[in-house]
Amino acid sequence: MLAGLAPLWPTIRTVIADAGHESCKLARQLRRDGWGLQIVKRKQRAFKVAGLTWIVERSFAWLGFNRRLSKDYECYVQTSETLLDIAAIRRMLNRVAPV
Repeated sequence: MLAGLAPLWPTIRTVIADAGHESCKLARQLRRDGWGLQIVKRKQRAFKVAGLTWIVERSFAWLGFNRRLSKDYECYVQTSETLLDIAAIRRMLNRVAPV
């Protein structure tokens, strides 16, 4: 998947993941493709913002409020991408002009 993204964003070279994705096999694969892997670990049990993973997790949570995106119902990737675009536009419009 990352090999297909490299031409789109040539300046991004680091993948940030949580401790659940810590794997020597994954790190080797990423290094071979020219990517770096940075694992963000949470050191405390209490809630604390840990690096950039919070931004990604919150974004997915906000998108999950849309019923069609809560489960993987779609047969085609293009349909899922379009629904993600619509959900993001809806989110932005609600921030600009709340109902």
